[in-house]
Amino acid sequence: MDLIELVYSNIFLKRLFPAGISEPVFIGQINFDVGPRMSVHIHTKQRPAIEIDKWGKWGVDYDIVVIHLHGFCRGLACLKNWKNADYAPLIVTGNAETLTISQRGTNWSIELECESLIFNGCSTYINGAE
Repeated sequence: MDLIELVYSNIFLKRLFPAGISEPVFIGQINFDVGPRMSVHIHTKQRPAIEIDKWGKWGVDYDIVVIHLHGFCRGLACLKNWKNADYAPLIVTGNAETLTISQRGTNWSIELECESLIFNGCSTYINGAE
């Protein structure tokens, strides 16, 4: 199941990634707020299907797109060896009302249980490491 399909206000995301997020991603930030509110930033090396003028040129001005999501957290089922987290496939299960987002690596894992996620915007940066 693709994350974009389960995110509210996903029109722009569907234009950026019409076939969904197919490459490994990096959950770069998880923030918990008062009550069940949370935000998560998902970094992808996947080239967008459309050019966004203010972002510049892919591979020159940016090579990472960060998807900013806000939502309501039901629980943090697993956060193991966060310092070792890296790019990995994103596993999404559930429906638009209750979903689980997880990633796993050799010696780390992340699993979030959410009630809903809402698209809040994107940012970009150049990693240039490759």
